[in-house]
Amino acid sequence: MEALEIRTLVDITQTGQTKFKSQDRLLINQQANWNTFFQVLSMRINPIFNGSPEKETRVLESNEFGSDYHTEDDKEYNVWTFKFQSERDGALTPSLLQEDFDLIPVLNKLDESTINTNDAFRTTGKTQNIVFILVDNKESIEI
Repeated sequence: MEALEIRTLVDITQTGQTKFKSQDRLLINQQANWNTFFQVLSMRINPIFNGSPEKETRVLESNEFGSDYHTEDDKEYNVWTFKFQSERDGALTPSLLQEDFDLIPVLNKLDESTINTNDAFRTTGKTQNIVFILVDNKESIEI
């Protein structure tokens, strides 16, 4: 099994709330982003995972995301990290994920600490808001 990790500045909180269960638009829209994220991820594999994406507020690593998000040295951002495994080695690579996720629409103005004017996952360039890491050998997509 291969271990992979995806980090994003887009709010992909898994709330379990839908318009049939809740009137809270924030929780419904967060779940909608999670659903979109998970559906794209599941196009090539059936991810094996034990938990929801984890949200962490922190300073970004050098070149972790697009240059638009590295404007202030000590600025902290909300970063969602999702860790999972693929039962088939080589079935999924960071470059395949980069291709699959680019320009997939998302809902913004949720719990992000960035201004996402793209309304989409961006996998390259100065507005890159999602990164993919093959944990087993630390292969990742650089900007």
